[in-house]
Amino acid sequence: MDIKSYADAVRQVLPGTFVPDVTPGGGGAPSATPEVAPVAGGSFKDAVKSFLGGVNEKMATSDKLTTELAAGQTHNSEKVITSVEEANLAFQFTLAVRNKLLSAYQEIQQMQV
Repeated sequence: MDIKSYADAVRQVLPGTFVPDVTPGGGGAPSATPEVAPVAGGSFKDAVKSFLGGVNEKMATSDKLTTELAAGQTHNSEKVITSVEEANLAFQFTLAVRNKLLSAYQEIQQMQV
């Protein structure tokens, strides 16, 4: 990769995105965390459900693309690698949120009333 193409790729990085979209014609780069639709007056349960649905969708897409690559149906390894890393980051983020929630719950349990 030469410096010019690297500089072009860096310019295409958008805040809050996982990787720049370096394909000609641009477009939006995939996001590192799943998109959560704003819930007007919704509950915490609905927000979590939407978040987990986004993570599940990223993992399913990653699995599908990996299977297609292994079967020889696609040769776009860059797209597959990006999808796998995106799913991995979303899953790691989900685990971090779960661990924080569990820690907060345990801390509340230990409080004396």
